[in-house]
Amino acid sequence: MSAAVLLRKRLTAWLPPALSAGCGVFAWALTGALGWAPGARLAAVLAAALGLMAVWLAESGIVSRLTGLPLQDASCKVAVSLVPFIVFPLSSPYLSHRVFSSFLKGNPSPTRLAALCLWLLGLSVAGSICIKLLLFWRRSDRVTAALEKNSVRILWGGTALYFVVFAGLALLAYSQFRYHSDLAQYNQTLWATLRGDFFYSSLEETSGSYLSTHVSPFLLMILPVYALYQSPITILVLRSLALALAAVPLFYCVRRLTGSGIAGLLLSAAFLFHPEIVSQHFTSGYEVVFVAVFFFAAFYFFMEKRFGLFMFFLLMVLTVREDFIPVALVFSFYSLLKRMPWKWVVAPFAAWIVWQSVVVLIFAATTEHWVFNFYYGHFGDSPAQMVKTIAGHPLYALEETWRLQKSYVYNLLMPMGLVLPWTSLVSIFALPNLATFLARSNDVSLAAGGIAHYSVLIVSALWLGIVSFINRAQQRVPAADRRRTAIIFSVIFITLIGSAAHLWTYNLPLGKPAAAAALDKAIDMVPADAPVASNDGRVFPRLSSRWGLYEPLIWAVPEEPDRLPQGLEQLERADYVILKPFGNPLYNDEGSFSFVVAPGSPYRLIFEEDGIKVYRRVD
Repeated sequence: MSAAVLLRKRLTAWLPPALSAGCGVFAWALTGALGWAPGARLAAVLAAALGLMAVWLAESGIVSRLTGLPLQDASCKVAVSLVPFIVFPLSSPYLSHRVFSSFLKGNPSPTRLAALCLWLLGLSVAGSICIKLLLFWRRSDRVTAALEKNSVRILWGGTALYFVVFAGLALLAYSQFRYHSDLAQYNQTLWATLRGDFFYSSLEETSGSYLSTHVSPFLLMILPVYALYQSPITILVLRSLALALAAVPLFYCVRRLTGSGIAGLLLSAAFLFHPEIVSQHFTSGYEVVFVAVFFFAAFYFFMEKRFGLFMFFLLMVLTVREDFIPVALVFSFYSLLKRMPWKWVVAPFAAWIVWQSVVVLIFAATTEHWVFNFYYGHFGDSPAQMVKTIAGHPLYALEETWRLQKSYVYNLLMPMGLVLPWTSLVSIFALPNLATFLARSNDVSLAAGGIAHYSVLIVSALWLGIVSFINRAQQRVPAADRRRTAIIFSVIFITLIGSAAHLWTYNLPLGKPAAAAALDKAIDMVPADAPVASNDGRVFPRLSSRWGLYEPLIWAVPEEPDRLPQGLEQLERADYVILKPFGNPLYNDEGSFSFVVAPGSPYRLIFEEDGIKVYRRVD
């Protein structure tokens, strides 16, 4: 057979699926281009339908060629198009202007919307073809057996790669001034504790102690590592390591529940790339990221009925921060429902009672004012009034929650199939933190496009709910097909996670701010031990290894006029003041720093560039 004839045969065989794929790509690009315009929504829907049909035919042709199945079997008898019809309906709200503008930082262009639609299309096609090959490829059993055998090695290799990549990105973000004063507070707290001042922080608004805001004994556990290199960089690296290591106990949880190491690998990877998890590499060093690895380990040893290790990791969860105290109570309730021996019920409950009492005593000793009205004032001026309002006016509570937190809820649940995690009892571990967060009167995730550092435990618990959902689905198929069923569902979920990549990729450190050079120069002008104040949180992490670090009152609370934490008396202790242009929406920074330019002020301007000013006390 001549080369020309062979080429003609191959082109004839592959031309129909190629043409179908081309039509699908064009239709979905058109969908994205039209989706941003309200007057073109109907045309966008029609283009999406055409695109799905064309992609379905293209996939069927490709799989028919790869597996030898007749085309009618590949297109009609195989539930291949399950993935596209899951991904695209759930992703369709991305075509609206409101959602897009939250991460495109302005009016979305048709080009960028078209690119996103093509990304979603590619993910769907890849996921569908993977499922078809898994079901019908003659070599699939051999490949999956090899992957199962080496799943633990792949796990550790992938974990190491994830850590190296995202720790590197976190350090790059640090060099680009992408972290703010919260990272500085953690660093100053550790730095001061090493020097004998236990949990000291001059950035803390009322008491000079970090304990007045959060009770986090876990910070003491990372102190020996921090002592080796006393810098915010150490905190960022440890945080990335903790997130990466969360995949390990999660893998073992998945493998135990589903019997598949491949499913464990896929679901662990999907968890690490959930927008609310992967974005934690770019938030300001919050200690809450450490809870995921401890929570997964506690749940694994709960399933294994190894009481000692379970209690150890549960106590580690409690030490991370006071936000996670309810986990012990939920474990007690969960043990009761699972008919575990009484020690599994009593011990977590006792841990909850003891640790809750300790936290209350610590807060009573260190906290002068708690800004309840700032967070929950729309429900009342006290916890009791808040409960009364929610119980007496549930519709009002739901309307307020949806008004304030709808972007967060969507970004949280869409990559997990919206309602699927809630089909399992294990999702109750997410309820205390989720309820506390949703009740807030301010959308703290708004600045990050729906991302919040409070989500780590919530996503972890809901992810175990997904694993339990897959386990229940396995029980409905023959035993011989259960492992393959777990892998198929894992492919679907990792496709869903991939479809939400645009919710976190905007955090990637792709360039320094315009004033980066000026900020570098300003920081270099401040001596190592000099007290410094600023209205620019970006400079604080690099200046935080010192005793005197001051910022203005973060939130104005009219209901508490006596709350004057970082008042003039604190700011005026600074020998150096670094200012960016005034206009912070959270506080009156111009009024707070008026003493710098007031008549007779001892401060003199010594540097000005790109809007960044440095003042030095000269008396």
